[in-house]
Amino acid sequence: MRHAPGTFSIAARDPETNTFGAAVTTGTVAVGATCPYVSANAAALTQAFTKTEHGRDAVARADAGERVDEAFESLLADDQHAEYRQVHGVGADSQFVFTGDNCSGWAGHRTGDDYTVAGNLLAGSEVVDAAAGAFAETDGDMTERLVSALEAGTDAGGDDRGEMSAAVLVHAPEPEFYHNLRVDLSETPVVDLRELLTEARTAKRRVREETDKLFDDYPEELLDFGVKY
Repeated sequence: MRHAPGTFSIAARDPETNTFGAAVTTGTVAVGATCPYVSANAAALTQAFTKTEHGRDAVARADAGERVDEAFESLLADDQHAEYRQVHGVGADSQFVFTGDNCSGWAGHRTGDDYTVAGNLLAGSEVVDAAAGAFAETDGDMTERLVSALEAGTDAGGDDRGEMSAAVLVHAPEPEFYHNLRVDLSETPVVDLRELLTEARTAKRRVREETDKLFDDYPEELLDFGVKY
């Protein structure tokens, strides 16, 4: 199987629910392990020639009270290979997108109200345009809108060679099973991510049903699993 770093992704904020989310798909395996980062104060992505510290540090600085645009600018200023990077994200009071001059193939980005979209090695600008449009026009919660954005970008051509993995990561005041989903290797990762989301939405109900069968009475907080970030 081929492995190449073409990627497109979206970072977003819902100010009404204080929710941040990121979604990404790419032409190599396990994109969820390296590219998306979220916290209670920001969503960030690092891609092209990925530097994981840029995503991790951007959300950490936002949690410490720094604007996410200033955090990214500082991180890139200290990176001697910044022109090979593509990073973007949103915070509570700012957003930021950067596509280095040495990013390969068609590479670029779009911004909107409380979201940023970026990609490299894509079929063309229509990919990020479609992803941005779908996010803006889709109803539903953050996870639904993010996955819809990936679907639209894929339908518009996606990675110029096809995708191999996809992920969605959401930080919300009330965590759900479907706030951290990954498809690490597939010929149709975005299709699989949609199927995974559909199944994960039912998980809480199924766990409750099974627990009810085990116990006549139990503490409700046993079912508050939280989400790993």
